[in-house]
Amino acid sequence: MTSHARTRTRFFLCCFLSTLGPLATSNMGVRAPQSDGSGSQVITASLEEEEYASFRTENPEWTFNHLAVDYRNGNVYLGAVNRIYKLSPRLELQVSHETGPDEDNRKCYPPRIVQPCSEPLTLTNNVNKMLLMDYRENRLLACGSLYQGICKLLRLDDLFKLGEPFHKKEHYLSGVNESGSVFGVIVSYGNASPDMLFVATAVDGKPEYFPTISSRKLARNSEEDGMFAYVFHDEFVASMIKIPSDTFTVIPDFDIYYIYGFASGSFVYFLTLQPEMGGGPTTGSSSAGREQVYTSKIVRLCKADTAFNSYVEVPIGCVSGNVEYRLLEAAYLSKAGANLARSLDVAPDDDVLFAVFSKGQKRRPQQESQDSALCVFSLRKINERIKDRLQSCYKGEGTLDLAWLKVKDIPCSSAIRVDSSSRALQYETVQTVESGPVLRDMAFSSDHHYLYVMSENQLSRMPVEACGQYSTCSECLGSGDPHCGWCVLHNTCTRKEKCERSSEPRRFASDIKQCVRLSVHPSNISVSQFSVTLVLEAHNVPELSGGVNCTFEDLAEMNGLVEGNRIVCFSPAEKEMPRVVVDKSDHQIVQLYLKSKETGLAFANTSFVFYNCSVHKSCLSCVSSPYQCHWCKYRHDCTHDPRTCSFQEGRVKKPEECPQLLPAERILVPVNVVKPITLRAKKLPQPQSGQRGYECLLTIQGNEHRVPALRFNSSSVQCQNTSYFYDGMEMSSLPVELTVIWNGDFSIDNPAHNKVHLYKCDAQRGSCGLCLKADPLFGCVWCKGENRCTLKQHCPHPENQWLEHNGINSKCMHPRITQITPLRGPREGGTLVTIRGDNLGLEFHEIQGNVKVAEVECTPIREGYIPAEQIVCEMGRAEKSQYTGNVKVCVGVGECWPEFTAKSSKYYYFVIPRIHSIKPSRGPVSGGTVVSITGSHLDAGSNVSIMFKDQPCTFLKRDGLWLTCRTHASLNGYGNVLVSVSIDKAQLQKDLRFEYVEDPTITKIEPEWSIYSGHTRVTVTGTNLDIIQTPLIRAKYNNHETLNLCQVLSPTSMQCQAPELPISLAQQQEAPERPDEFGFKLDDVQAVMALNNTNFIYYPNPEFEPLSTSGVLELKPGSPIILKGRNFLPPTSSGNGKMNYTVLIGEKPCMLTVSDSQLLCESPNLTGRHKVLARVGGIEFSPGVVHITSDSPLSSTAIIGIAAAGALLLLAIVMVLIAYKRKSRESDLTLKRLQMQMDNLESRVALECKEAFAELQTDIHELTSDLDGAGIPFLDYRTYTMRVLFPGIEEHPVLRDLEVPGYRQEQVEKGLKLFSQLINNKVYLLCFIRTLEAQRGFSMRDRGNVASLIMTVLQSKLEYATDVLKHLLSDLIERNLESKNHPKLLLRRTESVAEKMLTNWFTFLLYKFLKECAGEPLFSLFCAIKQQMEKGPIDSITGEARYSLSEDKLIRQQIDYKTLVVNCIHPENEKSPEIQVKALNCDTISQVKEKILDAIYKNVPHSHRLKASDMDLEWRQGRGQRVILQDEDVTTKIEGDWKRLNMLAHYQVPDNAVMALVPKQVTAYNSVNNSTVSRTSASKYENMIKYTGSPDSLRSRTPMITPDLESGIKVWHLVKNHEHGDQKEGDRGSKMVSEIYLTRLLATKGTLQKFVDDLFETIFSTAHRGSALPLAIKYMFDFLDEQADKHNIHDPHVRHTWKSNCLPLRFWVNVIKNPQFVFDIHKSSITDACLSVVAQTFMDSCSTSEHRLGKDSPSNKLLYAKDIPSYKSWVERYYSDISKMPAISDQDMNAYLAEQSRMHMNEFNSMSSLSEIYSYVGKYTEEIVCALEQDDAARKQRLAFKLEQVVAFMTLES
Repeated sequence: MTSHARTRTRFFLCCFLSTLGPLATSNMGVRAPQSDGSGSQVITASLEEEEYASFRTENPEWTFNHLAVDYRNGNVYLGAVNRIYKLSPRLELQVSHETGPDEDNRKCYPPRIVQPCSEPLTLTNNVNKMLLMDYRENRLLACGSLYQGICKLLRLDDLFKLGEPFHKKEHYLSGVNESGSVFGVIVSYGNASPDMLFVATAVDGKPEYFPTISSRKLARNSEEDGMFAYVFHDEFVASMIKIPSDTFTVIPDFDIYYIYGFASGSFVYFLTLQPEMGGGPTTGSSSAGREQVYTSKIVRLCKADTAFNSYVEVPIGCVSGNVEYRLLEAAYLSKAGANLARSLDVAPDDDVLFAVFSKGQKRRPQQESQDSALCVFSLRKINERIKDRLQSCYKGEGTLDLAWLKVKDIPCSSAIRVDSSSRALQYETVQTVESGPVLRDMAFSSDHHYLYVMSENQLSRMPVEACGQYSTCSECLGSGDPHCGWCVLHNTCTRKEKCERSSEPRRFASDIKQCVRLSVHPSNISVSQFSVTLVLEAHNVPELSGGVNCTFEDLAEMNGLVEGNRIVCFSPAEKEMPRVVVDKSDHQIVQLYLKSKETGLAFANTSFVFYNCSVHKSCLSCVSSPYQCHWCKYRHDCTHDPRTCSFQEGRVKKPEECPQLLPAERILVPVNVVKPITLRAKKLPQPQSGQRGYECLLTIQGNEHRVPALRFNSSSVQCQNTSYFYDGMEMSSLPVELTVIWNGDFSIDNPAHNKVHLYKCDAQRGSCGLCLKADPLFGCVWCKGENRCTLKQHCPHPENQWLEHNGINSKCMHPRITQITPLRGPREGGTLVTIRGDNLGLEFHEIQGNVKVAEVECTPIREGYIPAEQIVCEMGRAEKSQYTGNVKVCVGVGECWPEFTAKSSKYYYFVIPRIHSIKPSRGPVSGGTVVSITGSHLDAGSNVSIMFKDQPCTFLKRDGLWLTCRTHASLNGYGNVLVSVSIDKAQLQKDLRFEYVEDPTITKIEPEWSIYSGHTRVTVTGTNLDIIQTPLIRAKYNNHETLNLCQVLSPTSMQCQAPELPISLAQQQEAPERPDEFGFKLDDVQAVMALNNTNFIYYPNPEFEPLSTSGVLELKPGSPIILKGRNFLPPTSSGNGKMNYTVLIGEKPCMLTVSDSQLLCESPNLTGRHKVLARVGGIEFSPGVVHITSDSPLSSTAIIGIAAAGALLLLAIVMVLIAYKRKSRESDLTLKRLQMQMDNLESRVALECKEAFAELQTDIHELTSDLDGAGIPFLDYRTYTMRVLFPGIEEHPVLRDLEVPGYRQEQVEKGLKLFSQLINNKVYLLCFIRTLEAQRGFSMRDRGNVASLIMTVLQSKLEYATDVLKHLLSDLIERNLESKNHPKLLLRRTESVAEKMLTNWFTFLLYKFLKECAGEPLFSLFCAIKQQMEKGPIDSITGEARYSLSEDKLIRQQIDYKTLVVNCIHPENEKSPEIQVKALNCDTISQVKEKILDAIYKNVPHSHRLKASDMDLEWRQGRGQRVILQDEDVTTKIEGDWKRLNMLAHYQVPDNAVMALVPKQVTAYNSVNNSTVSRTSASKYENMIKYTGSPDSLRSRTPMITPDLESGIKVWHLVKNHEHGDQKEGDRGSKMVSEIYLTRLLATKGTLQKFVDDLFETIFSTAHRGSALPLAIKYMFDFLDEQADKHNIHDPHVRHTWKSNCLPLRFWVNVIKNPQFVFDIHKSSITDACLSVVAQTFMDSCSTSEHRLGKDSPSNKLLYAKDIPSYKSWVERYYSDISKMPAISDQDMNAYLAEQSRMHMNEFNSMSSLSEIYSYVGKYTEEIVCALEQDDAARKQRLAFKLEQVVAFMTLES
């Protein structure tokens, strides 16, 4: 029995599902629609993401079987193959319990776990067959298919196995393997007695082992022996029923399938599907070959009946529209809601049974379209029916229908059935699972707001309503969803409980008649009317005491005056109007909304029209407008206000009153003939005084002709006598637009669109016949004397020389034949001959019976006749004696006269067409084969038909010797068919046969990849490929198809050129792409058009770089040519893909060696200039030209000039040279090959990196996704600035209040306020800084400190600070240039206050940029480095690591280590789930503690975490044993004078150990004895740990491993420090050759590459995620450019260096090396070392000097050597982009600086800062005063005196 109701992934919501809400319907059947388009409107819900949840199988084979929901807490339990899952209500996995697979055999009985079994055992899946909640004992019954159906009892909370009884016969419930075959019901009998389990199951042919229905004991103790024992069991009777073996003799495969079960009242019910027993032993038997008939039954038992005497079963079914639905598919018991109860005539809390039946009584495989019905039964009525039936039985009026139990023919009494009385409303169709049928088990969530729906691979949670999808009241209430109503003032569709104050009248509408209706009077006004009073009438509105506004879309909004259900508003005022005027239409519809002031939402709307009469330019369109528009006749104007018309009689309101031209018959005017045009009209106005008269306007070939016109009266007007003309003889007549106008441009309406037709008789009428064919109204005649067509009056000859249509002379003489097709045909006739010529009659009857072809009668066909021009006739049969002849046509009726007879000059021949052969003689059964039939005279006749037996073959083309056609799909399958050809009436007979064979198939494509441009070779394997003549390979992408050719090699293989991927050049990316479809065009075979089983993929095209910048490469003969580029080897899954490259040097090909980024071409022996051409796939590219210059060592003239005596010597030298040259060439070649191998090696390393990167990427992704919640731990502005301005000082005075004794407070504050004024005086401040810098005792540290203090004071006045900074920088640049220093050294080191101020200035202004843009990639890089380093061992003493970017910090020996997973208990919450942490067995205990803290406090800033030093690590072993682990304790190993720190491996901690961090213990059983030696070591070690974690530079802080002074013992972890000479060989080993460990650096670099790239790219690009480049950068770069211009520095390198020194080196390098300045994090020494390498790379990227690298270069420079050129190009582009940006005005900059000052006004205590600055004044008072007195500007402002005042205040003792 299949376990699904319908093979549909959708299901329908019907409003009588009573649990979903009350809506009336009666007990009836409702047919599910055949398809979605069945007539009823189906609204597909769009479920919001948070409402919808789903859970999918972890393994496709482990399909879902059963579902149970805990109604107390909403948890979901899911039974699947091999698994039981516990899920949260939102379907998040909480626990899973494994149930299989296991070794078993279904034939083992009892199961092999009880006794050995002779059957072979195999690994068998465990299908979940029953899943029941035992609430009383808080456990889950999960019964499977293994071991004959034993059950597990699992604790609900954590799925802990409480018991699994298996050793008794009663413990095996069912041997069936299907999930839908068992049903159980738990029945409770009050507190005292234990619960009972009623189990019903299919027996699968084993009735002796398994009762079909039984009741079992559910013991309280899950391990009790009596679990599942029969409730009652003695020798004769038991609480069970077995199917008698006799039943199986009647129906061998008899079984009862249990679909559903439930308990209600004092009964237990099961719904079953069982075979009908029928009338005798063979009837209905499947062995008789007849289809088995099934019936659905309801089975009832008393709960208390232990002997099953109360067993009764009754057929159940459903009838709708005389269609019987008898096959039960699914059922569900629920309570009736109020409305449903009313229609079913039961109480609202009565039980109601819903059941789905499918049509008929025969179980076939479920089909999508199978008809089914949902029926509703009242349980009370079912019980009444059963009661009636039992009573009639007791009276002897029939017997119970238990044929299967008694095995005899028992008459069947009436069944319970529902006849449909009305239809339920289907209101929504929702897709719940992606694919596959929906299974039977569905359940509501505990709050009944959600429904759980399940397919085999997916469990979905969906809301029972999706009211939010309906946007209007009518949609909402018209949907029929019983949960949804309209919340009026909130204008939303929602559940009633979600609508505020929904109980108040008319606030919540639940019926469509209660929707708000709104009408407005007037409903339209003109756009030139303003502030018109509008009255709105609203129906069904709630009380509007909160007030309303009237809103005209976005035009105007005003207060509405509420009077009952009326609201008075005003139309928009004049200034709000113009926006509604429309050019093309005369009105605009605007929605008028009523908006509630209470909710601020519009709750009703109606259409309101603004119309504009003035857009109408004609009377008829004006007065036909539906609005109040009037036409002013004399003003020629349309208006809404008739009072503006000047004359009363000029106002027009009706169309019939409009001045207009009446319809005229065709107005024909011959060209060049003077003629008036008279037109009928009505209501023509009489021009008033000052108005001009009438004119006619004709537009001929684009030119306007105005002709004066005369108004006779109001109903007639005439265009005056004029002649007209048009160019060209291509048109015989020309229709011309005609307009009548008056008063210059007032046009008269022309509703009939009257036109004037100008015509020429002689145009297109060169023969008599064509002339007489013309329209008789034209008056054209054939003028014989002149042999031309003309008007009568233009023919100079007398009338008897004319020929005219229907005249006395109307017959053209001398007909002529010009063309005959075809010229050959069969004797049998039927050929349609087309005869073209002149004067071939004007009427069909003139030529009827008058055509002969080669003396054979040819019957004209009326449809093909064109008077005077063409005759088509059908040939009769020719006699054998007739061979050829000409065509004769006689025009006229009766006797044929010579002057009316035409005879052709060409002859018509009779031929005998024959067919000889057919090729190909076979083709696919799907058709599409182009067949060629050879023969003779196959081009004869007019019509060809080819038949393949009784099927046509579509004719394509023919010649005398062949014809072709395309076959159709065969109607009769495979085999030979007879081919026949008929030409006209000739049947061509010959025994030609064509064979339809099986369609070709494609089994394999190799390789399954190509490049974007295609044309790479693809080998295709298949069957019957040779029957296709022109096979094509195809790809489809974005609705574009490309094809390429294939060549058939054999019936099973062909070779194709891959089609290109139809992707535009703009879209070509660096990523592989899959086509939407990939397949073959093999004639009409559809199966291979789009293959489903191929994974064909396209890689990016190879790209070549030019040979050189000039395009010409100079070479010596024999030197290899290297073509560089990328993507030369596609990165296919099976290793690098090979492609056929051809490289031509001139015309000659060269030998190639290919790597991913290079082609090494061994050039042929050539000299001179040659073009290089590279070809691959469909690409041809020339990277340039090579110039191979001869390097002959001696010229011939020199050889001749040398004396004969030296010839031998010279020869020897030459030979040596040639040998040397050849040798050097060979070594060059070898070098190049080595280079290629190195490249390949790097590719392999890259592949490893890729895998490592993928692993890291997932880790980083997890980390960043975790971070997204809490955000990146940015420091606040104050902490960030303090760390940059005053590094290393935690509590700086500028953050505290001024500390002075209370008695001095007042003077000091006065003094500091005066000092503040001085600092804010630019003259003083500049003088102060310059004086301090001139003092010898003013150190570098002091300069930085003063610069930072000044910036903290000026934080609130950044405009002033920026001005001072520009002055100081300007001075610095001048000093630098005067001292003849190299200009590039400017700003390189912090030697002045200005330079440190510049750093601080950027620090202040780039904080926002750091937070919004650069912070994220910097944090990602930090996390990536930390994570990558921690994946491998890190020496906790030296800080060296396996994974590193820094050579100094690389462990240079092999450390064996293993990754362990440690399960950690949360230190602050022991109850929360354990957290899994990855650690290494070589980690010290402190390192493990740090990793655990990192995992536990993943999202917590570092300063808020517990400290590792305050915690102990406790290892919790079994049976409550706990061990404290420490770095050093009594177990620590000491060898000689070396002591090794304890690691996890030292304690032999296994995988998955449980650890806890506990507060620091004073002593522990394994702690170090309190000897002095140990204490010193421990304290020293703690210090080391502190150093290692310090954020400062690692080099100064790396702990030295000095021996303990008292004991001389040195501590080590992974490697002993190599600076100690006493180490044993192998402890550390000598420094390894770089190649060994360089790959580790490379691998680490590769893994981190993306993060470094992301950071650099963010810093060096001008546009960042919508936020612009910080103004400060542009402003400062422009200032440096100005200074360079001022000092005539035009060297771009100098300008570039200044910018690099100013921003990247001063600010970014500092931030990259010290991320702890920006984030709340802890930076270890190894991370610091790696960040230093990145920072160095960053500095190198900003430099303009070339880096010459050699083998002695530092590794970090070598590491990024290949990347730095591209980074440099980024920097150059960045600087260039900034310089191209528009300059920032001082005004904009000052506004920006003022805003920044305002935002961070009170971050620092300015008094404390001033006090700190003053300390320098106190130190250098005399020098500063002296400098102020010497400065003119300072003297003018008496600044020296003011400073002395400050000094006086500050030193004054009260």
